[in-house]
Amino acid sequence: MKGRINRLSLLAVMALLVGLGACSSSDSSKDTNPPPPPPVTTSVVTNGVITGFGSVYVGGVRYGTDDASVTMDDRPADPLQLRVGQYVELKGHEHADGGHDAEVIRYHDVLEGPITGIDAVAGSFVVIGQTVRVTLDTVFGDAIVPASIEGLAVDDVVEVSGIVPADGVIDATRIDVKPDGGPYDVSGYVTGVSPAARRFTLNALVVDYSSANMEDFVAGEPAVGDLVKVTGFTFLADGAFKATHVELRSDDYLAAGPGDVVEIEGVVEDFASVTDFRVAGWKVTTTTTTTYEHGTAANLADGVLVKVKGVANAEGVLVAQKIAFREVSTIRIVAQLDALSLSGHLQLLGVDVTVADSTVFRDMSALGLREFGLDDLAVGNWLDVRGYEQPEGSGALVATQVVRIDPASDVRIRGPFRDSARPSFDILSVLVTTSNSTRFVLEGNIRITADEFFVQAPGELVEAWGTWSAPVLSAQRVEIKVSEDN
Repeated sequence: MKGRINRLSLLAVMALLVGLGACSSSDSSKDTNPPPPPPVTTSVVTNGVITGFGSVYVGGVRYGTDDASVTMDDRPADPLQLRVGQYVELKGHEHADGGHDAEVIRYHDVLEGPITGIDAVAGSFVVIGQTVRVTLDTVFGDAIVPASIEGLAVDDVVEVSGIVPADGVIDATRIDVKPDGGPYDVSGYVTGVSPAARRFTLNALVVDYSSANMEDFVAGEPAVGDLVKVTGFTFLADGAFKATHVELRSDDYLAAGPGDVVEIEGVVEDFASVTDFRVAGWKVTTTTTTTYEHGTAANLADGVLVKVKGVANAEGVLVAQKIAFREVSTIRIVAQLDALSLSGHLQLLGVDVTVADSTVFRDMSALGLREFGLDDLAVGNWLDVRGYEQPEGSGALVATQVVRIDPASDVRIRGPFRDSARPSFDILSVLVTTSNSTRFVLEGNIRITADEFFVQAPGELVEAWGTWSAPVLSAQRVEIKVSEDN
């Protein structure tokens, strides 16, 4: 009996220990494997130019688009309808690991309508009374051949993407040709109003709103300084644009709350001081810790194009952490790719080219890849590269655009005229030789002599077309550029 009791007692103790162990194991599991905390994210509001795809890159930053709501001109759209060069507004969030996701992407064109005048030498054209400036950074749609202002004609109906300007001149970030038939539209700031005549002006355009649907105007009438979008189909006999719809817009950028990261690209406006100015609808201030790229605080002024990154404060002011001044692209090289590295360095015509985060990549070759970047390049590809020299005088280039094209009949390079030793000279560090068969011109196809060329070219931008046999470009044509923008 005693032995049986002892055995029962031992079994009870063992059962108890097993039970306690189970409880301990369960409790330990709860303690050591708590549910993961929600991911840490920061809200981000940005506006800028689409620089590539593979999701979407805005200003060189990649945003996932799996859950993004996309609208184009106020209509629902698919991310696949977005195009490189379009100026967009985006709201999303940044993860703790540095990744970004988009929640909302909105695109509005600045202008859509027929071209009424072109000044190829000045690099500008006029649509619905608005002057559009073309630069080396402007992206042209596939239907525009050649992909420059020379590919446009009077009466072409174009859609222009860019920043709504305060000074009336639109710097185009992208231009597409559209089917005719309207409706046409223009966004801009009202420059004059005649309530009695039911007319107002947007720069050189007179708008007749006598039968238009007026949206969001509290007093029912537009006022000087209002940002408006005007839509219509026809022009009256006196040249006025007959509006069917006029919408009052704010500087229509997505709202950001206190503490949100804000990244914007636009023109400095209402400059009062380095701590009081506006960019892309945002009131901006700087601090002693603000950093500057390609300039200093002394370079801030009305009309200067900048990128600003900072944090919104409780008063809705963007406190700038970094301000980058846009470098003007004046260099262009069309040639085969001689060498490349995955670190972002290319070589064409012996010129070293660096790719930046904000470099726009496009595939205009027969392959036509939508998602196209450095990894898709190969030695021997023909490229059209735009950019600026940095450091100045170095002969090295920072690319703002890298476009793959189909093979061309000759190479071309544009840049500063240097080191003349007639009949040769340098563009950047490329030796260009001329001969009796070389055609010398001023921009606009004005024929000049070799003597006139070598007298007028020093200190100017020039462009050369010809054949390349390293290290010499034998020029068939050389041109002195009158405008720096095209």
